[in-house]
Amino acid sequence: MLFCIIITRYTDYFFIIKPISPRISYYLQFNMAYLKKIAWIIGGLALTPVIYANPASNIFSTTFSILSYAKWETDTPKFCIVNNANSVKDFKKYAPAHSNYIISSIQVANIKSNHCQILFFSNLSAKEEQNILNSHVSFPALSISSNNSECENGSAFCLYRKKQNFAFKINMESLTQSQVHIDPRVLLLAKASESAE
Repeated sequence: MLFCIIITRYTDYFFIIKPISPRISYYLQFNMAYLKKIAWIIGGLALTPVIYANPASNIFSTTFSILSYAKWETDTPKFCIVNNANSVKDFKKYAPAHSNYIISSIQVANIKSNHCQILFFSNLSAKEEQNILNSHVSFPALSISSNNSECENGSAFCLYRKKQNFAFKINMESLTQSQVHIDPRVLLLAKASESAE
């Protein structure tokens, strides 16, 4: 069962989250310094590990919307598109004007040595994504996939088509593994339960 949640108070270090449900009246508090606690808290509430968000017009806009919630350790994050050079031009076209992403294609064999902050998968299976993340990525890197609709393993963010638009799901375990600081507002359910699949 999915619950809508809202941030009810913000400080420099803590967020208070309140589940919106007539049967739930307790609050959760967690320190943003530890992303692992997010998965633990949500798991303890017996919430689904997949969280849905609002649709957007295309894969590229959806991707950059997600990235706007991330805090990078560099002013010029490397956006690496894995095994799909044809997508580079479109991502550059839709990149926000104020952004400083270095967008390029990369082969799987070169991931270890490139230290990409963002890894975009589009033509690998979820199992292949997971194997790559486990064996090639030992540095903070946010993974996004457009070919992993279930989002049960593999990338942290999974784009999927919803009617004529695109939305995304979140794999909390992969998000924790990414070691990238994410604004918790990306975790909010943007629509009521009737909007979920």
